[in-house]
Amino acid sequence: MDKQGIEQEADVKKLKSRIQFLEKENQWFLSAMEVIASMGDMHRDIPRSADPNFLFTMARRYLNQLLNMKSLAFFLINEEDHSFFLANGESDEENGRFQVELDHQIENGTLAWALKQNRPLLVKSELFNEKLFLHVLGTRSQIKGIVMGRLGKAILNVPLEMGHLISIVLHNTANALENGGLYKMLSEQNKNLERTVQSRTLELENKAWELKKNIQELKDFTFIASHDLQEPLRKVISFGERLRVNYNELLDDRAKNYIAVMEKASMRMQKLIDGLLQLSRVTTKGTQFQPTRLEKLMSEVLVDLESTIAKSQAQIIVGDLPTVIADETQMRQLFTCLTHNAVKFNKPGVVPEISIASNNLGNGYWEILVHDNGIGIDEKYNDRIFKPFERLHGRSEREGIGMGLALCQKIVTRHGGTIKVKSKPDKGSTFIITLPEKGPGSVTRPRV
Repeated sequence: MDKQGIEQEADVKKLKSRIQFLEKENQWFLSAMEVIASMGDMHRDIPRSADPNFLFTMARRYLNQLLNMKSLAFFLINEEDHSFFLANGESDEENGRFQVELDHQIENGTLAWALKQNRPLLVKSELFNEKLFLHVLGTRSQIKGIVMGRLGKAILNVPLEMGHLISIVLHNTANALENGGLYKMLSEQNKNLERTVQSRTLELENKAWELKKNIQELKDFTFIASHDLQEPLRKVISFGERLRVNYNELLDDRAKNYIAVMEKASMRMQKLIDGLLQLSRVTTKGTQFQPTRLEKLMSEVLVDLESTIAKSQAQIIVGDLPTVIADETQMRQLFTCLTHNAVKFNKPGVVPEISIASNNLGNGYWEILVHDNGIGIDEKYNDRIFKPFERLHGRSEREGIGMGLALCQKIVTRHGGTIKVKSKPDKGSTFIITLPEKGPGSVTRPRV
């Protein structure tokens, strides 16, 4: 073969060698791309398994595809004392050797140096007769641990491109570890929330049961008050009346006075029981809510109170009143009580002047104002007057048992509204009622 033929053959060999190298490199890059593409599986599966061993298994598989390893050990940092512990390894024997090797690398300062590097390192081993692979396991903001491995074959250094891929794999592993921890924390918080919800649900169910029990007890009390208490009271009143009528001539003045006191006290007791019954029946005996024309209802109330109004010569002006969804019977009780009080608590020698008006508040509520020119109320008693049996005047001054305004408040509350008073002594009073136009629950209850 001549010189030219020899040169051509050499060129062909070089070309074939180059082609083989490029094919090998291309195959490696294809394999590397598959590794990069499949790393999404690591994050996709985290919600199903926050177990770090799953992540270490995935990372070991990727690293073996890039750089053949005899064995690998993953060390994590204990956040309490910042020591390293073996989180995942190959075998008990191999793990023990890696633990001893890690201690040597810490003592000679190599590990501290390795933790600052974001690249694969080949370091001299104190225990193994070979170089060891080291790479930090960390996110952008936090070091999670270190990876230590034995190479399948000796190499002088890790190629740059391969090193970048290895760093990506381990950086991704560190991120997945942190995400897995967050998923685990979130899962625990969700479990705690579920337990809290279950506990609160049970608590609400118990309270609902207690409320139901209290309502039943209230119904039982109503029955007792309307039958067991009133029956003996009626007998006391009846026999007192018989004594006074049938034996009047046989009784001296002292006995007659005793009977009069007994009858008066019995009648007062009956009124108290009737008041309690009315108060309890607001919720237990209420009728169905329906459109109620307050202006028409108020006209009927004035007819019912005609004799009381005529006796006091009260002047009552009723303005335009709305139609609301309400219990008509209880609305009648409400306005009867407020109007009767306005007439009753007048100033001596002054003709009672009473006005009843309304305003549309524009938020689904109507405001109804009942104003009088009566004796008024000291502001310090504004809340007290709505309590049962609260009286600001003695029985000799004003009749009544102190139940009327308590009944008014309970009626208004049942209707989803509010009632309050603005008053000063000798300056009259204004009772302010808010009622939802479309019934309770149709809008948010206003703040008092």
